[in-house]
Amino acid sequence: MLKIDNSGGDLLVSNRTKRERERKANEITDAAEKCFFKKGYDKTTMDEIAAQLELTKTAIYRYFENKEELYFSVAVRGVKILNKMMIEEFSSQNNGREKVLKTCYAFKKFYKQFPDYCRVLTEAHDRDPEFMNTPHIQELIKIDQQNLGIICDSIDIGKKDGSIREDINTFLTALYLVKSTLNIFSSSLSTIYYLGLFGMSKEDLIEHSLDLMIHSISK
Repeated sequence: MLKIDNSGGDLLVSNRTKRERERKANEITDAAEKCFFKKGYDKTTMDEIAAQLELTKTAIYRYFENKEELYFSVAVRGVKILNKMMIEEFSSQNNGREKVLKTCYAFKKFYKQFPDYCRVLTEAHDRDPEFMNTPHIQELIKIDQQNLGIICDSIDIGKKDGSIREDINTFLTALYLVKSTLNIFSSSLSTIYYLGLFGMSKEDLIEHSLDLMIHSISK
């Protein structure tokens, strides 16, 4: 009896199922993104997200373990945009110091052009997820490491071309630059208030802080 090989058909069905799952997950993330941007993490409920999609919460949980995992899926979208901006800035310069400067300024451009993503990304970094092995958290960590690597590469290039101090630790310096920049973006209301008393804005603080950080590592 002739045996028919149906492995190709099974593969097509599998790929179609995967694409459908990705499409549905994106739809859920779209709805969650609107809620998180408008109300923030704490004030957004899974019921609200489900209502937007005309789904039950149970249906959403087939794609995302919990609200936190869904929040990280939105953060991943933001960090991908930031990653692209950093790569573009890195590639546009030859001098190591200028590469560091431009990649750090990519954070500023990201903040100005995508303030909602910036806020979600900053808050996501401050969260202490119970399960670090969920897909979106792992993806966020992976791209974070790529972004940190871009700044590390910039610093190493600067050390070689003489534009950046050779006595500083590359990794610790890159981490300092990233974390300090993110902290400035999440400045408290009291900080913004005091800036206003002196006729200054958050933009002024960001600009001044970035200049100070770059000068501190330059030769």
